[in-house]
Amino acid sequence: MTIKEIQGLFIHDFEVYKQTLLQNQEKILEKLTEENIFISALSVDVLVDKIEKTKTKSLDAYPLLGIPFAVKDNIDVFGFETTAGCKEFSFHPESSAFSVTQLEAAGAICIGKTNLDQFATGLVGVRSPYGTSKNYYNEAYIPGGSSSGSASAITAGYVPFSLGTDTAGSGRIPAAFQNLFGLKPTKGIVSTSGVVPACKSLDCVAVFANELQDVEVVLEHTTAYDAEDVYSRKNNQCLTSSKQKIAIPMKENLAFFGNKQYEKAYTSFVASLQLKGYVVEELDFSPMFEAAKLLYGGPWIAERYHAVGAFIENNENKVLKTTKEIILGGKNPLANAYFDTEYKLKGFKKIFDDYAKEYAAFVMPTAGSIYTIEEIEQDPITLNSNLGYYTNFMNLLDCSAIALPVAITENNLPFGVTLFAPAFNDTNLLTLAKSMAGKALLNRTGTTLNYIDLAVCGAHKTGGTLNYQLLDIGAVYKFTTLTAPEYRFYALDHMEPPRPGLVKDIENGDKIEVQVWKVPAEKLGVFINQIGAPLTFGKITLETGEFVTSFLCEQYAVKNAKEITQLKTWEKYVAFSNTISDII
Repeated sequence: MTIKEIQGLFIHDFEVYKQTLLQNQEKILEKLTEENIFISALSVDVLVDKIEKTKTKSLDAYPLLGIPFAVKDNIDVFGFETTAGCKEFSFHPESSAFSVTQLEAAGAICIGKTNLDQFATGLVGVRSPYGTSKNYYNEAYIPGGSSSGSASAITAGYVPFSLGTDTAGSGRIPAAFQNLFGLKPTKGIVSTSGVVPACKSLDCVAVFANELQDVEVVLEHTTAYDAEDVYSRKNNQCLTSSKQKIAIPMKENLAFFGNKQYEKAYTSFVASLQLKGYVVEELDFSPMFEAAKLLYGGPWIAERYHAVGAFIENNENKVLKTTKEIILGGKNPLANAYFDTEYKLKGFKKIFDDYAKEYAAFVMPTAGSIYTIEEIEQDPITLNSNLGYYTNFMNLLDCSAIALPVAITENNLPFGVTLFAPAFNDTNLLTLAKSMAGKALLNRTGTTLNYIDLAVCGAHKTGGTLNYQLLDIGAVYKFTTLTAPEYRFYALDHMEPPRPGLVKDIENGDKIEVQVWKVPAEKLGVFINQIGAPLTFGKITLETGEFVTSFLCEQYAVKNAKEITQLKTWEKYVAFSNTISDII
């Protein structure tokens, strides 16, 4: 569900909202060690208490009121342990991270801490003593890391958005492998206070979501200057660019590591940009890729050692072999090596800034390939390096970036691209992304799954006797509204169970309350087959003027039926009927 859909439920039916969140939490706790998505999660009792407290608050004062979210377990949340993927390292923070505090101040509820590559070191999602987070598109494949659990929590349907971190691509690779949006904002506009550092000078707090609109909302509520963070920056966003030119890598720059499906998907996406009117030009990305090599081949590996190296040396048998090998490799850097690398980086940055004067944005694959868990286990360093080919340079060159889900390959695996630009172009990138990304909704096996909005007015509404038929096919409640004043409403008491009949009558009609549900198109036939005459399906008009599929009733069936148009809702009629029965 999206933020908007959850808020709709919160506003229109608080008890259903509450039960939805509690059932969700029970499932998380039940599958904690099966899915390996969460390292820790709120108990149901604690969540009940947090939900009940929302009753006394208003959306005007708390714009994210009651919205559940998940947080990567290297970001502090008060009331949870912070483990960074290592139990022996864990501690209880005295307060939440600055970014989490901003969201909680807006009314959001953190329901759990998510799994990660240990000490946020890796792009694979398999370097955790807490197991490998489930990739719902294909369990044989890696979920992407290091923010693996934060992505999987959304794919599983547990939360509408989550927080991760991104130093070398950890906010983008999991998004690419799980068909999500992943925003790596400009360094410093989202404070990293309360984040266990990987490379403190490069770290960013990332945002994952199913919808671009949700990414925007979360960014809006997490960007604030933090005087306690030495790397915090004011969010001075650039004005919207009028440039329509998009730069892509030259063919010689591209690397798909043998993945023909990803190569084909990328080619198709570039062609779609041209059809949408963008001027797409090939550019030599070599300076960016050379800069990427500095992240692990230069002195920044020493920054990882600075963060947790001493702990690892004192607890070598408690840290995963690959993680230990990478971080301890930064123990003895030379100062002159730092300056040598810094000068090289400044040269690459100058070239990039010159490029940026001409282009609205840059586009390339988020990852050149995806690997199975088995493949990563056999060659953990090389394949992880392959995954960072397109991602490692962006924080070094001070870019803003967003990973977009754009295709599902023929072998049913997600493919995405990254849209990036210089710092403070986050808003521009989000605007561009809206025209570029046509995200398909997918089920957990990777099969394309379209949705149809369906309006219901009787027993299929939330809490109704037939509501289970919608839930059984994976339908999701969206909102409650009224029809245009063009319908008459009848009680079909002869049906079992009794249900209403909606008949169009433009001259004598009125507004009738309906709920709109999002129904999987491929399962709509199953649902329709459960509905008998005289009910049928057609288009009705909502009070907004929008047309939506709905139940209708054939005219012959209402000749002797009781008209209940004046009541406007089926629930009022049921309540009235029950009262009469009690009296009789």
